[in-house]
Order: sequence, then structure tokens, then C-alpha cells
Amino acid sequence: MSSQLVVSINSSADLFRWCWLNEGRAEGESSGNLEALRSVAGNVSQQIWLLLPGAKVVTRKLEYSEKEKKHLRSLLPFQLEESIVCDVDELHVALGTPVAGEVTLAYTDKQWLKSIFTELSNIGLEITRCWARPLLLPFQSPVADGPLEPTLGESNDTESIASPSAIWVLGLENGQVNLRFAEQEGFSVPLPLLVPALDMLITAQKLGDNLPQLLLRAAGNEELDILYASLPEHLAERVKSQDVVDDWQLDFDGKAIDLCQAEFSQRLPLERWMKLWRNVGVLALITFVVYVGVLGFHIFKLNKQNLQLRQQMESAYRGVVPSGKVNDPEKDLRIKVQQLQPKGQSGSVMSIFASILPIIASNSDVTVKVISYSADSGEMSINVQAHSFNSIDALRQAISLQGLNAELLTANAQGDVNTGRLKITKPQN
Repeated sequence: MSSQLVVSINSSADLFRWCWLNEGRAEGESSGNLEALRSVAGNVSQQIWLLLPGAKVVTRKLEYSEKEKKHLRSLLPFQLEESIVCDVDELHVALGTPVAGEVTLAYTDKQWLKSIFTELSNIGLEITRCWARPLLLPFQSPVADGPLEPTLGESNDTESIASPSAIWVLGLENGQVNLRFAEQEGFSVPLPLLVPALDMLITAQKLGDNLPQLLLRAAGNEELDILYASLPEHLAERVKSQDVVDDWQLDFDGKAIDLCQAEFSQRLPLERWMKLWRNVGVLALITFVVYVGVLGFHIFKLNKQNLQLRQQMESAYRGVVPSGKVNDPEKDLRIKVQQLQPKGQSGSVMSIFASILPIIASNSDVTVKVISYSADSGEMSINVQAHSFNSIDALRQAISLQGLNAELLTANAQGDVNTGRLKITKPQN
């Protein structure tokens, strides 16, 4: 289990106390100002738990109806208007767990809390949990004192069980008494004002003669004696235990109200991530800018070379064609060069004619309708007519005997007239 940094502040937020919590044990306890706390955290971002003084956080139990349960966060703060001197919007209100139509609120000055969050964030400390210190005192559920005397009309065989006495936990710390009187309720009071504060609380809780049992805590025997001596006589008799404990021996896993709610709730640590990746991001940005700059330079250089090349091509074209419209000099020049080149097989047409015309003339049944010749491919096409297909085929065979390639491409008959088309080429050497 990794160590957890726990920080406690005073009411003026100018003195910090801290320790590293490791498996429930406090280690490295120290105190100092903000700069001293920064040196402890170092240059590495830390997630911390923050403890607020009880004098700055007020807890109060309120009632709600079942219809209001879905809107408690927006409705309950306005029930405080009659008991506070400031505007509700100036308070940060955190909600406890709603139970049986009742819910406990913990509220404090919003700007004061925001300034603390900002100060700690500026030195790389992210607050993930936040409590009022009195609410972290270890709390015990009330238990019955024992059987009462049977009342009139009740059977002596049945014992009436007394209602359980409340259990209050009091801890003395730096002249302040932290008091937790319920799972989610508590406050801090200066030691000289402890007696009137206890009397007012007994009256507010309507305890009457059913006085609470007290659990006293302090960091040393001397402080424990001072705390005990400060109690009124009728409550001193109700002290159940007196324990010397470390200031950091608190109930971090209990049901105390966490003030990290609403706008103070933990969010994605974007700022911390930005700090971690800022240098990498700057380097990546510089690399990208350099890459784009080099790429742009090469594109500019290639465009300039392309322009020069096209100018040279146009100049060469104008040397051949002085006037006229120029669309694509390279393509136009290629076409003109092809037109000026002699056809490779244009001279062979006469030799083909010399071979086939005597054969056609000797066959009286064959009539030539069309003769075409392609100099590019060296192919001759002859459309002929005859009274029988055998005459056309005989003509093809006779031409083949002259050493030419003769191929009958099409043949059809209409009545007693047969037509066909022959393709004649010279054999490839």
C-alpha cells in the first residue's frame, strides 16, 4: 500500500501540518508554511487528503420529504437561510447520507475553501478528499446503560431497557476542543468556552437527564488532565475513557462528510497531465513546425523547377510551331513527331496487292466489294461476294499458299449470294 499525504490547516490557512499515512500509521509528521509543504511534495504532483479546522465547518441535520429526495442538493441549502447571516450562494454545502427523511449538511465559506484548493493546486497538490477534523474522531454508536426499575402497571418479569445514552468524543488539540456527537455532526470550540458549548448542545439535543457518555482524547497526559478538568461536574462523572493518542490517529474510513462535492469534487487531472506532457508537447510542436517548413520549402522549390521546365518546353515548341494556341506543349510535340515519322509497313501494301490480285482475277465467281489497308498494323481487309461459300474459302486457301496469313473473319449468305471478309497480313519475321 502506498503512503498517503494528509495535510491539516488552521483557520487562517497560514500554518500547515502534515504526515504520511502508511497502513494507518503516521510517519514523517511535520509542520510549516506553504513553502515548507512545497518542499515536502517536491516537483512531483501529489494527491492529498485535507483536514479543515472544525471552527470553519458547520454541520446541521435537516429534514426532507420523499418528494424532495431527488433534489436535495439544490433545495436543502435554502433551509439554512434563516440561520445564517450571509447569502446561501456564498457557502459550499456538502451532503451526508440521507436516512429516514433526515440528512446532515456540512457547510463552509466557499471563497475561503476555493482559495485553499487553489494555493495547494499551485504547488502541485491535488485534493481528493476533504473533511472537518472533528468528524474524524473515532465514533461509537450509543449503547444502553442497563435495565431500569419496572414502572407501575408493568410485570416484574419484564425488564424495561433504558434508551441508549449518546456517546460524545472530545479531543484537545492546540487549545481547541474537537467534539463529535454524531456520525456526521461535530464542531470545534476554544477550551475556555467548552462548558457553555456542552450545555447548549445538551439543550439542543433535548437529552434531559440522559446525559451522554464522554470519551476523552489528547496527545499527552497533561493535555488529557486539562481537558478533564475543564468539564462541568455533572459531565465529568460521565467520562467513560481517557486515551492518550496521536493527533493523526483518526477515523479516515468512517462516515464523515467529504467536502469534495459539487464544484470541489475530484475531476480529471487535466492540469497535472498538461504539466507532465508540456515539454513533450512543445518538442512535438517544434518538430511539426520544422517539418511543415521544410515540406513547404521543398514544394516551393519543386514548383519553381516545374515552372522553369514548362517554360523550356514551351520555348522548344515555339521553335517548331511559332504561332498558334498552346495547351500542352509536350503532348502536341509528340503528336507532330508521330505524324512526321514514316509508317514502318506502308511500303509492303504493293507486295500484298501483287500477291492477291492475280488470284482474285483468276476466280470469276468472286467479286471484290471493299479493300482497306492499315499502315500502322500492316493489315489488309477485303470484303468479297460469291455464289458459293466454297469459292470464298478457296480464295482464302489460295492466298495462304502465297505465303500470306489469310483469315476469314465473317461469312454469311443471303439467298444465293455469299459474302465474307478476309484479313490478310504478312507473316512475322
